[in-house]
Amino acid sequence: MAFKNTKKKLKEVGFILKKGLQDELAAQKHNATGRLSRGIRAFIIGRHELADFKNLTLSMMSSVSYWKAVNNPKFATVPNIETIKRWVAAKGLPERAAYPILKKLKGFYGEPYAYWTEGNNLRRTNFAGYVANKFRKKIANKLAPAIGKDVADMIRKKLKTNNNNVIRAY
Repeated sequence: MAFKNTKKKLKEVGFILKKGLQDELAAQKHNATGRLSRGIRAFIIGRHELADFKNLTLSMMSSVSYWKAVNNPKFATVPNIETIKRWVAAKGLPERAAYPILKKLKGFYGEPYAYWTEGNNLRRTNFAGYVANKFRKKIANKLAPAIGKDVADMIRKKLKTNNNNVIRAY
């Protein structure tokens, strides 16, 4: 049985979460180029049959690889010197600028991520967790009626099938 109401509401929830994640990235000042914000997508994963309903999942993903590092700096890795040299060359800086940049990166990545924030706002990490908590009730209120409709449809179809089988048995 297809959970069409639930799938439709999951799409709406995905849009709400995408907008919330983009707004939170902007609030936390994580929009340097905007690639992370623009790359956020919602995917509904799993089969839509009753037996696999528990596997129906809304997954928020981004097309950029540093999503995890922005959300939690402990996952960040320091690029090697060759990567930094290529970046410096692309920016039009002298090659010797790569070494101080590498030194600065190695020095700061082991410490807490929030060094400076506006207005003493220490909410500079875990943007995805913050958005999930912020919209938790709104998501539940959107999904509960849709799931109820789908389950009622499933019960209605099952009763109709069972009644037809009982009548044929006599």
